[in-house]
Amino acid sequence: MEFTSALGIETTRTRDGECRIEVEIQPIHLSQAERVHGGFLFTLLDTAMGRALLSTLPEGRGCATLECKINFFRPVQKGRLVAIGKVVNTTRSTAYAEGSIANSDGKLVARSSGTFFFTETLVQSDRERL
Repeated sequence: MEFTSALGIETTRTRDGECRIEVEIQPIHLSQAERVHGGFLFTLLDTAMGRALLSTLPEGRGCATLECKINFFRPVQKGRLVAIGKVVNTTRSTAYAEGSIANSDGKLVARSSGTFFFTETLVQSDRERL
């Protein structure tokens, strides 16, 4: 994905409803307070959870985030972050997933939970989204 690639995010493992992504912190990831921006941490968690879910779907199917909650536990200024997303429960049309981010020392930085809905295709036309 161009968006996540541009941010330096690397997928290091995806299988059986679990996804691990990693990123080395760069100046572009920092807020004015010189900490990793909360929006970037959200991107890591949403990406990890979404990719975990995609690993459980048939080829060509997709998903989209309905809602997501995140808790931030500690600031990060440098180093490598590891985000892991896991599918916890699925129904015919939705899924619930959880995610976590750890810093270079293995300490918990943030946790999330999210609900996703399934789409028939990975990419939908504007009309299908209405």
